[in-house]
Amino acid sequence: MMKKTLAITALAATTLTFTATTADAHIATPTWVTANSVAIGDQDAPSVATNRNGYVAVAWEDDRDTDNATDNVHSEIFLRVFHNGTSLYEVKLSAGGSSGVTNWRHLHPDVGLDDKGNAVVVWQDDPDGNGFYNIPYRVVNTAGTVTATGNANTSADGQQINPRVAVDPDGAPTSAAVAFTVVWEDIQTGAQAMVKAAGYTGPTTRAWEVTASQTTGQHHNPDVAVSASGDAVVVWDEDGDANAAYNIGLIRLGRTNGAATLSRRIANFNGGGQQTHAAVAANFNGDFAVAWESDHTGTAGVWTRSFDSTGAARYADVEVAVGGEAPSVGIDDQSQSVVGWTIQAADLDVWVRGFGTDGTDTGRLSSQQLSSVTAGRQEQMTVAVSPYAEVAVAYTDDNDGNTYDQVVLGTGISNNSW
Repeated sequence: MMKKTLAITALAATTLTFTATTADAHIATPTWVTANSVAIGDQDAPSVATNRNGYVAVAWEDDRDTDNATDNVHSEIFLRVFHNGTSLYEVKLSAGGSSGVTNWRHLHPDVGLDDKGNAVVVWQDDPDGNGFYNIPYRVVNTAGTVTATGNANTSADGQQINPRVAVDPDGAPTSAAVAFTVVWEDIQTGAQAMVKAAGYTGPTTRAWEVTASQTTGQHHNPDVAVSASGDAVVVWDEDGDANAAYNIGLIRLGRTNGAATLSRRIANFNGGGQQTHAAVAANFNGDFAVAWESDHTGTAGVWTRSFDSTGAARYADVEVAVGGEAPSVGIDDQSQSVVGWTIQAADLDVWVRGFGTDGTDTGRLSSQQLSSVTAGRQEQMTVAVSPYAEVAVAYTDDNDGNTYDQVVLGTGISNNSW
C-alpha cells in the first residue's frame, strides 16, 4: 500500500546508514541504581527526565500484588527524584481506587522536569474500574510535596489514554511558574482516535486545549517536547487519510493559545510501510529530534531525524537499529541527540546510540547494549539528555527470570567522547 506524501522542509535527500568504527567507538560507563526502593511485585513502564542542574526524575507503574506479574490491576504511580546522584525523595502520586472497586488501575506514567527541579507527572487513570481512563497530572516540588493537581482533559467523555508531558525548562515568562504541555489519545464513542493537547502557563492554569492531529482518520501514541519559548512540538502515529498506512505526524503549538506555530506535517522523509511509535525531544532553543519505528525497507527497525528551530530537517531519515522497537529520544543544547530502544533477541535487550547534527555517531555514543546486567530480560528503555549532553536512562529488568520487573536507572553517561 502506498503512503501519503505530505511534505516537510528537508535539507537532505538521502537516507543515512552507517556503523561506527572501533576507533570512533564511545562506550558508556554509567552508574546504576534500582529506582524503586521497594522490590515487592512488578514495576513497569518507566519514564525518565533530567535538567541542566543535576536533577533526574523517574516515574513508573508499581504493582505490589504478587499473584500475577502480567496483571496490572492495582498498579500505582510512583515518582523518585535524584540530585547529583543522591535520592531526594520517592512518592506515590496515585490515590488507589474508589471504595469497593476491585479492578482499578493507574497506568502509562510520564515525567518532565523544569530547571528548578520541579517535576510534572501524568498518567492514565481508572480509579472506579469501569475501563475508561482520564489523564491526571501532579506537580511536585524538590521536597517531594505535591503542589498542584488536576486533570489534563476537560471532558471525561469517552476514552483518554497514552498521555505524555513536557515541561518548559524556565517556566512561564512573567512568573517563572511551572509551565507544561500534556498530550494524549482521545477516543470518543463512535469516533476515530485523535490526539489532544493542553497547555498550562501555571501549575493549575490551563491556557488552552486543542486537537493537535487531523480530525479525519486515526491518530495514536502521541509524544510532546517543550522548549524555553513554551511552544510544544507534538508527534504521533498519523493516518489522516484513513488508508491504514501511518506516517509520523508533526505540529508545533504556541504557548499562549495552542495555535500552530509550525504547520501540521510529516516528520519522516521516507514513505512506504508503516511509521509508528513516535518520540520527540526539544532543547532550550527549540531544535528537536524525532525517533520512530519503520518497516519501509522491508525490515522493521528504529529511525531518527533532527530538525532546527524553524522546523527544517538537518538530514533525511537515519536508521538507528535494525530490529529495534519502542524508541525514546533526547537532545542537548548543541542539538546532539541520543536514541534508546529495545531489541528483540533471544532475550529482550536495551540499547542506546548517539548522533551529531550531521546524522552520524562520530564522537558520540556508539550503538551499544546498555544495561547493568545482560542476563534475562531488559526492555522498555527510555532516555533523557540534559543541555550539556549528560544522558540518563531507565528500563525494566527481569534478570532472574521470575517475570517480576524492577526499574533500573543509569546516570553518569555522556554523549560526547571527550
